[in-house]
Amino acid sequence: MPGGARKVSALVMVALVGLLFLSSTSAHEQETYNVIVVADGPMPANITDSDFVQGNAVVFRMKDTTENASIRITIDTDQDGLFNGTSDNISVWLVESCELTENGTLVDDSCAVSHTYAFDLNATPGTYVYRFEQAINETIMSTESFNITLWKDVHEESGTPGLGDCFGIGCETDEVVEDDSSPRTDLVVLVMCGAVVGIVGLSISIMNEAKEKQLQDAEE
Repeated sequence: MPGGARKVSALVMVALVGLLFLSSTSAHEQETYNVIVVADGPMPANITDSDFVQGNAVVFRMKDTTENASIRITIDTDQDGLFNGTSDNISVWLVESCELTENGTLVDDSCAVSHTYAFDLNATPGTYVYRFEQAINETIMSTESFNITLWKDVHEESGTPGLGDCFGIGCETDEVVEDDSSPRTDLVVLVMCGAVVGIVGLSISIMNEAKEKQLQDAEE
């Protein structure tokens, strides 16, 4: 194969590899499942939605307005049936609202009104138990256990929430939702256009070199 043809083939291969890489990295984007906690407990208490797959996150939002109420969430992430493992996910005690300074910063840096846990992309599908503790005036009033069902991510994006979307009960309607398709689509188009321009430019360069070589051979 002539050197010029090898150069074109190499450039085509680079472009194809780049497109394959973009396709693989866009297979799944993190989505957030919303759980609202009221006086009666979390809503929903058990997460069974089949759209909740590996790589997704769950956020517990404290909305119980009972005076001096607080809650704590512990997720048995190692699935050993206990809630004291070093790998288990434990929230701080969440309250309905945090006191702010005049500048809008937290008076107490440890104060929180929500807790988020993101499952790894390679997390084991199955049922994860989480413990829900409810306290009044720092005295635990009740402790219950509920389930989170994590489904295998099969990369079926049709009909599923988009990038940054919140699904579940009581999602915030004023949240900024990013478009799942346009940024990556634009990037793919740019890569393809760049590859085409590069191939055309290299082809023209090769043709010019071939013409120059023919002229040199004719002169000799």
